[in-house]
Amino acid sequence: MIAVLIDEFLNPARLLLLAVVALLAVGYVVVLRWRRRATVRFTQVDLLDSVVPRRPAWRRHVVAAANVLGLAIGVVAVAQPVTTELVRVESEGRIVLLFDVSSSMSATDVEPSRFQAAKDAAEAFIAQVDPEVEIGLVSFSGTVTVENSPTLDRAVVVSAIQRLRLAPSTAIGDAIATGTRMLVDLQRDGDGDGEDAMPDVAPGALVVLTDGETTRGIETQEGADIAAAAGVPVFTISFGTPFGTITDPVTGDELSVPVLPEPLEQAAASTGGEAYEAASPEELADAYAQIRDVLQETLGEEVERVTEQTWKWAAGAIGLLAVGWALSMWWLRGLV
Repeated sequence: MIAVLIDEFLNPARLLLLAVVALLAVGYVVVLRWRRRATVRFTQVDLLDSVVPRRPAWRRHVVAAANVLGLAIGVVAVAQPVTTELVRVESEGRIVLLFDVSSSMSATDVEPSRFQAAKDAAEAFIAQVDPEVEIGLVSFSGTVTVENSPTLDRAVVVSAIQRLRLAPSTAIGDAIATGTRMLVDLQRDGDGDGEDAMPDVAPGALVVLTDGETTRGIETQEGADIAAAAGVPVFTISFGTPFGTITDPVTGDELSVPVLPEPLEQAAASTGGEAYEAASPEELADAYAQIRDVLQETLGEEVERVTEQTWKWAAGAIGLLAVGWALSMWWLRGLV
């Protein structure tokens, strides 16, 4: 029975407490034998019957069994039993966030800074995405880093966003190309039919959060052309104003870092996406509404679901102990 309901315990060492329950059961048996011998030695049998009315012995055993079994089940609950199962989670598409961590994002022309505003917008965007849609994260400065492959676990992605740090240079085109390859590879692996896998289904969508200027690697439009060829729409959200500045960490000079939305608009238009110049809640909702339209159902994946069963066993223990208490009041004390 237990093998069916439990796969493992989070704290199996606590099952050693079952030895205490076993000792209580043994103690009950020992007391029964001692009382039986004491009764036989009582010489005034008639007087004994009048003082202690006879009740069926099995009632005492039922009460004791209920209490002992309740304690045993309580120990099982304390050990935190869990069950595991493989379930297939259907994904309704994939979105990869491409996050600019270049130094120009430290400009404070957007309060409190472009970088923090982009982080806030990314988390707000994630909160709007349907739970069946996988989200990945790629950061880029002079280099491109895959922070998280697309996943249904929102907490993992948000945590990765919070850990992002700034670095020199900006490689928007390389980031778009990397995100596109990731989505195409995941679609191909999921379908298992090679390069022609799911030709009519968009591999996913890219959302670029940046201030708009490529300074390293391939041009923004070149990356967009790669995305367009793969059928991946690119949505861009630009942060900043024409008046943004940062301090050069080497010379201490003030550098102008105006936002450049035009390359982002061209990239989005060429892929069937949309460009946004601010990150208000309304615009984020509009962006996701359009992304939802281009995402179609893709293959799900098997994940292990672990469910803690502690409350069920604790409820069983409480129930049996309550039964034992009620029966003792009814049968053994004669109060009802």
